[in-house]
This record gives sequence, structure tokens and C-alpha cells, in this order.
Amino acid sequence: MTSALEATKRCGDDLLEMRVNLNIGTFYLAADQLPEAASHLERALEGSRTFSHRLEESSILDSLGSLRVKQGNLSQGQLLHQEALDIALEIGDEQGQLDAHLHLGQVQHALGERAAAREHLERSLELAEQQQAPKELAQAHLALADLSESQEEWAQATSHLRLLRHIERDLFSQQRERQVRKFMVQFEVERAKHETDVYRLRTEVEQEARQNAEQLVQERTAELARAQHEVVTRLAMAAEYRDDTTGEHTRRVGRSAARLAVALGWPEERAQVLGVAARLHDVGKIGIPDIILLKPGKLSEGEYSQMQTHTLIGARILSGGQSELLRLAEEIALTHHERWDGQGYPQGLSGEVIPLTGRIVAVADVFDALTQARPYKRAWSADEALREVQAQVGKQFDPRVVEVALQVLTEESSARHDLDLSIEDRPMPGEDASHMLAVFEQLLVERSRELDIARREAEQVAWQMERMALTDSLTGLPNRRAFEADLEARCAGPQPDQDSMFVMSLDLDGLKLVNDTQGHAAGDHLLTAFASCAARAFRPLGNVYRLGGDEFAVIGAAPLHSPLLLERLTGALSEVSASGFEAASASCGVAWLPHDAQTPGDLLRISDRRMYRQKVSRRLKTTN
Repeated sequence: MTSALEATKRCGDDLLEMRVNLNIGTFYLAADQLPEAASHLERALEGSRTFSHRLEESSILDSLGSLRVKQGNLSQGQLLHQEALDIALEIGDEQGQLDAHLHLGQVQHALGERAAAREHLERSLELAEQQQAPKELAQAHLALADLSESQEEWAQATSHLRLLRHIERDLFSQQRERQVRKFMVQFEVERAKHETDVYRLRTEVEQEARQNAEQLVQERTAELARAQHEVVTRLAMAAEYRDDTTGEHTRRVGRSAARLAVALGWPEERAQVLGVAARLHDVGKIGIPDIILLKPGKLSEGEYSQMQTHTLIGARILSGGQSELLRLAEEIALTHHERWDGQGYPQGLSGEVIPLTGRIVAVADVFDALTQARPYKRAWSADEALREVQAQVGKQFDPRVVEVALQVLTEESSARHDLDLSIEDRPMPGEDASHMLAVFEQLLVERSRELDIARREAEQVAWQMERMALTDSLTGLPNRRAFEADLEARCAGPQPDQDSMFVMSLDLDGLKLVNDTQGHAAGDHLLTAFASCAARAFRPLGNVYRLGGDEFAVIGAAPLHSPLLLERLTGALSEVSASGFEAASASCGVAWLPHDAQTPGDLLRISDRRMYRQKVSRRLKTTN
């Protein structure tokens, strides 16, 4: 960071030096390196005042206010936050107003100025809702909850905490869904790689000498077996992560199932495969919504029916596998909730019609679930759990499996001495290499059409979901997320020789007046009309985006300082006026790459600042 600052000094660009000082100071402030932060922020403040950059000055003053509060000087921090707020109000900087109101409210609460604190915090809450800023919204609710609690306003404190909890749960759920999708994609990629490797290996075997090929096949088969173990483990972790972030439940169930199989007379190698396959017994939970899967209370009848579908989902995910591991995993996923008396699901099988694998895993799964704490129950002791398992003999469980379980599961040292199913230590038992190659080749042929159809359907769904995620629901324009991605890509890619890339920030004036006087339906009509007209006007130059509320943006390419941009905006506004909004107008600001800035953040900030300057100037002219 210091080298970047020295480089800007050598260039003699005082404006760039001010911005570098601001970025470095903000970094040090976040890292609680207060002396270094103070030095850089004070130099940045001096530069912003020298060049009369009011937007940067407001941001720097707010950061300095937070710095003084961290240093224990609450009074000076309050003064700096108030000065930042005054400037933000003067220039119409809504983000600056949000930050300053929030920080002022927090400082005034600490100083005991509760009435003033409440006024600022409630205003910050309103701004955060308007700007759809979840982080600041959560901070405002938390600060208001603390303030209400200090005044013994318990109902208000509870209300703010409840809203804070909803916001945090939404953010957590979004993060969790991204992680689950990542695991699913990784599993499919790994499986495709394995199929490709086996097909390539078949060709190599035919081209090489028999003796050398046999050795190579054995080595590659072992590698594929280990990789398959790893994929199975990751998929099991992906499913289990949603209600058990450690994944230990699947590991314990697999280990217990393997020990039970050995006690029932299975060969140790096949029991090892069962132990790995058992870890996928609840993989179908990937398809169950969080609102049902993580519900702390009792499920409704409809929710319970949907939860039961995880057995069918899991079997479908694992279907088509030709190796013993995947065939056992599919069988277990489908049948581990069947009951000996026929009262289970999904097929209502009974007695020995239920595959032995499902009967074994049913006992191991229930035993482990009973001995683990859940939000709605305490952890049972091993003796209590075994008594419950014994009580279900002939009802839920196979009597012969329970008889073995009473011996195996009470041996505390069995987990260390019987079977070690760690994928790093024990690879899956090998299969005949040539047979395995033939099976995979047959699988490729038999499943190619089905896989192509499934892939096309998945791509179509993914495309539709991505389009929804990147499209504004009201106007049909690309939204802020699409804007940020496109801006990042355009800045990183090669630039045209003749034209310069530009970012135009647009603010549709008068939307609030239309909403207040004519209703929100009329306001929505104004937004859609402007969006449609602007998209047509700027289509030859680039794309129009709706960032939120009355804010729009354009990314495109045109000659530097071309009057064409203003002409196209004027034409779009004329069309909007003709559609019934005679007073329609918009403020705009343009920044050019690389003339004004070289990074996406700087381009957007400069275009925003120029747009706000025009907006403030027009307000002053109207007032005068």
C-alpha cells in the first residue's frame, strides 16, 4: 500500500494521491491500526478540501468520526459524524446520509443522548430499507434494540431483534445454498472426469502391451476407487452440512453399519463398501428446503410428506451407478426409512422384502440420532438408545439386526479396532479391472441419451434462474448484480481502438412526487416507460440497467465526450413525456475509461458524483 502511495506522489497526481490515502486509511481503520489510519485519513481530508471534492470529504469525515470513537473521544467523533451528515444532505449523497445517521445514532446512544440517537437510528433504518442495504439494515435494528432495551422498552427491543434475526437468517440461507450448489457441481464434474478417464484408459489398454496394460489398469482403477470414495464423502458432507456442519453423523452411521454387517457375516471388504455407501443415506436432503429441514418444531402433515421425499430424491441422484458402491448407496437412500412392520416409507415394504442394507442402516441411523443432541431434545445415553432400539424389535427394526446391534454398538472400543473407513487410509476394495472398464463403457452408451436430455433440462433451468437473478422484475432490464458483473468484465477486457468505454449514472427525477400524488401504480408505470425508452435509445451504444429505485445506469462505448449520449437521453425523455409524463426529466453523469478512471469502482463513483452535482445544481436553479 505504501508503494502505491509513493508511486502516486512521483506521478504528481494530487487527486489520485488523495484517493489512495482514503483507501489506505479505511483499510487501517478496519484493521484497528488507529495511528496509521489517522495519518492517512487526515491527509486525505486535506486533499478533498483542497480540490473541493465534497463527496469524498463526507466519506472521510465519517471515517474519521469512527476513528475518534474507537480512540475513546466520543464528543469529537459526534462532531465529525455530524459534519459528514451535513455535507451528505447538501449534495444529496444517500449512502453518505445512511452511514452518518447510523454512526451518529450509535455515538449519541453511548453519550446518553437517547432522543437524538433514536431519531438518527430510525432515519438510518428508513434509508437502509430504501437502498436495500442488508448489512446497514442489520446494524440499525441492532442499535435500536440496544437503545430500546436501555429504556426498558421491551416490546420494541424484541421487535427489532426479531427483524434482525430474519435478516441474518436470510443472509445465512443464501450463503448455505451457494455452498450446497458448489458441492453438487463439484460432484457432477468429478463424476464426468471419472467417466472420461475410464474411457480414455480403455483406449490406452487396447494400444499397449497386455502385461503393461494390466499393471496400468490396476493402478488407475485404484486411483478411481480412491477418487470415488472422495466424491462420495464430499457429497455426503454436502447433504449433511445443511443440518450438521461437521458431517460426523454420516461418518458414524457408516462406521456403525460396517460393523453390523461384519457381525452379520459379511466379508470385511464388502462391509467397508457398505460403510462408505451408508454415508449417503440422507443425500436426498439436498432437495428439501431449509424452511422444512431446519425447522426446530414439529413438522405439519404437508411438511412431513415433503420431508419423506428425500428418500426418492437420494435414490434418483445415485441412480444408474454400475459400481457396487453406488448401487448399495442407491438402495440404502431409498429404503433406510422402511419399517419391519410395513408402516415406513416411501414404498411401505415390510419384513425381509426390505433389502438388508436398508435394515442395517435404519438401526445405525436411529441409534446415532438418539445419542446426539438436537434443538428439540437432549442427547440420550448409549444404554437409553439401545433400550429404545430393542423396544422397536419387530415393529421398526429387523429382530436379527437388533440382536447383533445390542452386542456391537455397546463395545466402546469397536470404533478404533473393528474397521477404519477413512478414505485416506483404506481405499475401496478393487474390482476386476477389465470388467470395470466394460461396465463403464456400457454405462456411457446406455445413459448417453438420458444424460443429454437431463443436461439440457438442467442448463435450461440454470439459464432461467440466472436470468431471473440478473433481471429487474419490474422493468425487465438487467439489475445491479448484472451491472456490476458486466462493468467488471468490460474493465478487465480489451478496449476498442476508436471508442472509449463509458459509464453513465442516471437518476429519474420526480418519481417520489408521482408516487405521492398519483399512487405507486403510476410510479411503476413511469419507471417501466423510462426503462423501455432508454433501452431503445442507448441500444446502439450499450446496455441500460436498473440499479434500484429511481437509479439507472448505462455501460457502453462512444467517442470521448460525445454529445451523442445527451442526445439519446433527451430523445428517451421525449418519448416518456409523450406517454403521459410531461414533466419527466433525469439527471446524469458520465465517466470514461481510461480517461477518468481505470477501475470499475472509480468509474461508478465519478459518474455518480457528476450526476449528483447536476441534480443539486438543478434543484438550486428551481429554488431560485
